[in-house]
Amino acid sequence: MMKIMKSVAILLLCLVLLSACHQRPAVHTEKGFSVVPPNEKIYIVPFTTVMVPREVEEGIFDQFVDALNAEGVVDRYEFVILKQNLSTIDKDWLADHYYLTGDLFAYVEESGCCATTIRSRSRLKLFQPGQSEPTLVMEYPREIFFEHDYSNILVQRRRLATDIATTLAQKLLKSLAGS
Repeated sequence: MMKIMKSVAILLLCLVLLSACHQRPAVHTEKGFSVVPPNEKIYIVPFTTVMVPREVEEGIFDQFVDALNAEGVVDRYEFVILKQNLSTIDKDWLADHYYLTGDLFAYVEESGCCATTIRSRSRLKLFQPGQSEPTLVMEYPREIFFEHDYSNILVQRRRLATDIATTLAQKLLKSLAGS
């Protein structure tokens, strides 16, 4: 009986440690944040990337927008991609609209003989009408580890892009609605 209890305790400890390691986006709302009402258009500025492989960069933005549009229908939000960089968009126009910017940065691949670790960080900023500073900031550090016998770098880059895109989209939609 004592061995069973000890085994259960060790198992529970392992589960607690594993759940603590699970990475989730951190959401910070700033002064002036208000729930975004339904039927609003939210404009998305193309993400800024710093030294991120093309497979990750393209995958994240495209999948992020697709996930927002698929899920946003439920909450009646409309997401529109702005084709220009933020610096070329009229500041007065931006001040009157909801818009979202994103950054992908701190991308590192560390590869050894048998395994690779990929780390990255992403950040979203929501600007609301009349606010010059973001009212909602979301940061998502992400790390993937894989053994070369079971996967390869291209598969894991796509996996990373999918995870970041869907996780950020889901968390953003919940935050927009105040959940």
